[in-house]
Amino acid sequence: MVPVAAVALGCVVLAGGLAVRYLFVTSPDQAAVNAAPRISDTAFERAAAGVCAQYVHVFDTGTTLGKQPSQGQSGQFLSNIADTFDAMVTRLKTIPVAPVDRAAVGHWLAQWDAYDAFGHRYAVAVGKGQERDLVIQDSASQGELRRQRNAFATANHMSPCAFS
Repeated sequence: MVPVAAVALGCVVLAGGLAVRYLFVTSPDQAAVNAAPRISDTAFERAAAGVCAQYVHVFDTGTTLGKQPSQGQSGQFLSNIADTFDAMVTRLKTIPVAPVDRAAVGHWLAQWDAYDAFGHRYAVAVGKGQERDLVIQDSASQGELRRQRNAFATANHMSPCAFS
C-alpha cells in the first residue's frame, strides 16, 4: 500500500510542477512575443509574410555549403546570406504601412538592418578566421535583437519573417 501512495504522491507533485511551469513560467522567446508591439495593418502583415515566405524558400533551396569549406568560402557563403536578407528587407521597406503602425514597423525594419549589418561583419570575420572575438563580444546582444525581431513578426501574424 505504501508504494502506491508514494507513486500517487509523486504523480501529484509532478502534475503540480508542470501546472506551475505552464501557468506562470514563460520562455524568453514567449515573453518577447507577449511584450511585442501589435499592429493593426493586416494588409502589411499579409504582404510582409508573403515576401518573407519567398525568402524562406530561397534559404531552403539555395543555401548549401560543401562539407570542408575554406575560411574564404564560409565567409562568402555567409555574405551571400546577408545579401539575401538585405534584399528581403529592401522589399519589406516598399510595402505601404498604415500611419498608425509606421513607428512599430519602422523599428522592426531597423532591427532587421542592425541584424543584417552584423551578418556582414560576421561574414568578413569568418572569411578571415577572426570571428571568435566578434561572437564573444556580440552574441548576447545579437541574440536579443533576433529574439525581439522574431517576436514582432510572430505577434503580428508574420511567422515566415521569424528567421532563426
